[in-house]
Amino acid sequence: MPDIAIKEVEGKRLETGQAAEEALEEHHGLDRRMITFIGVMAAIFLSALDQTIVGTALPKVVGELHGFDRYTWVTTVYLLTSTSVVPIVGKLSEQLGRKRVFLTGIILFLAGSALCGFSQDMTQLIAFRGFQGIGGGILTGTAFAVIADLFSPAERAKYTGMVAAMFGLASIVGPLVGGYLTDNISWRAIFYVNLPIGAIVLAALFVTFPSLRRAGSHPRIDYLGALGIGGGAALLTLGASLAGTNDWSYPPVWFLLIAGLAVMIVTVFHEARTPEAVIPPQLFQNSIFTFSMLVTFITGLGMFGAIIYIPLFLQAVVGVKATNSGLLLLPLMVGMVAGSIGGGFLLSRTGRYKAQAVIGMILMSIGMYLLTTLTVNSTEFEVSRDTVAFGLGLGMSFAVFNVVAQNAVKAQYISSSTSALQFIRQIGGTLGLAILGSIVNQQLKEKTAVDVPASALAKIPAQYRSQITNPQALFTDAVDKAFNSIPNPALRQSLLESLAVIRHGVRLALADSIHIAFVVGLAALLVALALTFFIKEIPLRKTTAAQDRAAARAEAATAA
Repeated sequence: MPDIAIKEVEGKRLETGQAAEEALEEHHGLDRRMITFIGVMAAIFLSALDQTIVGTALPKVVGELHGFDRYTWVTTVYLLTSTSVVPIVGKLSEQLGRKRVFLTGIILFLAGSALCGFSQDMTQLIAFRGFQGIGGGILTGTAFAVIADLFSPAERAKYTGMVAAMFGLASIVGPLVGGYLTDNISWRAIFYVNLPIGAIVLAALFVTFPSLRRAGSHPRIDYLGALGIGGGAALLTLGASLAGTNDWSYPPVWFLLIAGLAVMIVTVFHEARTPEAVIPPQLFQNSIFTFSMLVTFITGLGMFGAIIYIPLFLQAVVGVKATNSGLLLLPLMVGMVAGSIGGGFLLSRTGRYKAQAVIGMILMSIGMYLLTTLTVNSTEFEVSRDTVAFGLGLGMSFAVFNVVAQNAVKAQYISSSTSALQFIRQIGGTLGLAILGSIVNQQLKEKTAVDVPASALAKIPAQYRSQITNPQALFTDAVDKAFNSIPNPALRQSLLESLAVIRHGVRLALADSIHIAFVVGLAALLVALALTFFIKEIPLRKTTAAQDRAAARAEAATAA
């Protein structure tokens, strides 16, 4: 009896010790996951920050490196390369390992940052920005797949919302930090500031990042499919960007768009016959994924194209200075951050994604409708107020559709579905910018001819006429200084009065043209809202993507 009692006590000790050890391992695993998640958030923030911080420094960059004719390319080339790699990296990270691909993205991004800061002319800066964009695209295309491995769909939404909030936070912090560093240190500091922060993130993730990789000795990589999708995306993005900066009648635009579409079509047929396709055709057999892609594309088409005109409206129509216009966008960005984080936590708690997706799209549509009511007489407060609902809806929607698409597909397709969703969002935004840019430019020409009185324009000397009817003249007082220097008081007063009348006409024409952009954006969002109702709702899984893959392998092994 004593021996039995002793064995029972020892058995209980073993059970208690084992339970304590498992609890300790689970605790350390949670700590490791959270450190990895924080590192991923920091890397995404740096990548997003680099897109918003550059804008305020570009005038000084051009002044020092000389290359105004290539002004927009500093931003365009980053968008071009980052968009091209997004649809590829998800599949590669699944085959080669998330850790290897994500850390490579950080290294490329930091190397590109250092090279950008070292640039000696515009050609070098554009080339290095393209290199930096590859790293940024890898981070963007992999981040949400990493979250899928770390957390189950039921809890994933709140973490996805936090990562999405980084984009909104970067939009707030970027212009302010960029302006401060450029004015007080150097424009090169906006690139160098990434290095110490990125080095810390890289070191932390190197230690904590789980080495998750699909089982198998030699992963088969669809290099031809990766080249086709990346090349097609690059051609489409470049064509759309040229349409936005030039015009749809510009011959290279259609050549690039047709070539990109042709490459994409050929790649689709190739992917259909490839076992390890970069974007598996099986994804589109799932109606939830397909409708999520459609909603995301149309939302990007209307949203990103229209939102770019809010700062222009504030500065050119309302007459707000550039720095203040950034501050007046705080309600929009705060709404986006609040919507992303709050919507993520709400989705994790309720598990009801369809209602939240619909509410998010309704809020965005309401916000865009309010923007269509702005006129040349609108105040700074009215513009800022109208952006709050838009920001809230944007934040809520951003968090939802990533989780919806990941939850709907099988575990082996999570990486590909995530990359495809990020890719279609960026393509939609790029096309939206191009389409709305051409619409606004065309409307501006027509409305300027109507809203600017010919009698006032006839009084202006010929060398100034094209200059003052260009909206860019609203940002400079060069003409005012020229007219104020005229010694004849009567002539000076007449010219200044005519100038004021012409500028009011230009503001009116610009306000009407931007109004059209907001109307088109609203129409796109209403279509996206209607499609959202077709998304089926299924329960959110309680297991992570890695656990699902392990369970599938175990089930296959048992069946064998």
